[in-house]
Amino acid sequence: MNLNFAKYLIIVLLLASCGKQETEIKNYGFLKSENTSLNVPLELSQFKNYGILLDRIREITCNDSIANIVVKQKNLIRNLYPIEHCEPIKFDPKGKHYVSFEKGKAFQDHFSKEIKADDLSRILTTDFAYPTSNESRIPESYLVIIESNRNEKVNGIEDFLTDLTHNFDKLNTKLELNVSFWEVVPYMPPTEMEKQTE
Repeated sequence: MNLNFAKYLIIVLLLASCGKQETEIKNYGFLKSENTSLNVPLELSQFKNYGILLDRIREITCNDSIANIVVKQKNLIRNLYPIEHCEPIKFDPKGKHYVSFEKGKAFQDHFSKEIKADDLSRILTTDFAYPTSNESRIPESYLVIIESNRNEKVNGIEDFLTDLTHNFDKLNTKLELNVSFWEVVPYMPPTEMEKQTE
C-alpha cells in the first residue's frame, strides 16, 4: 500500500513541477523599454522571403510603431528590436558589422567567409563591437547588420539570432545588442571620374 502511495505522490509532484515552468523573456536593442502597446511582433517563419521581411519592418517602424523580431525556444522568448532608418543611409561594404545570408548560411566580408557557430563569440567581441570613437577599442554597443537579397529565403536567420543572443548573454554586459536588417547592395566598381578624383 505504501508503494502505491509513493507512486502517486511522485506522479503528482512531477505534474506539479511541469506546470510551474515559467517562460523567461529577454529583450535586445534600444527600444526594449518603450511602450509595449506599440510593439508589432514578427516571427521569421511568417515571411516567404527576406524582401517581404524588410518591407514589413520598414512599414512598422516608419509608421510610429516598433517592430519586434520574436525568437521562441523552450521556456525562453528573445525579443529583438531592429534598428530601421526610414531614409536610406550610406552603405559601407568594408564595414565589419555585416552578416550576409545566402541559402541559409551566414557569411562575413560580403559572402567571402562563412560564419561558424564556434567563431561567433570571437566575432561578436571583435567585428560586432561598436566603438565609442575611431581611436577607441572600448565598445559603446554591439551592432550587427544582417543583409540578404530580397528574393532569398529567411532560412538560417533565426538560428543565427539564437546563437548571437546566446553568445551576447555570455558577455554579461549592460551594453545594447542592436540588429538591423538591410538589403544587399550590389558592389559597383568606381567610375573613371571617381578614380581620377581619388
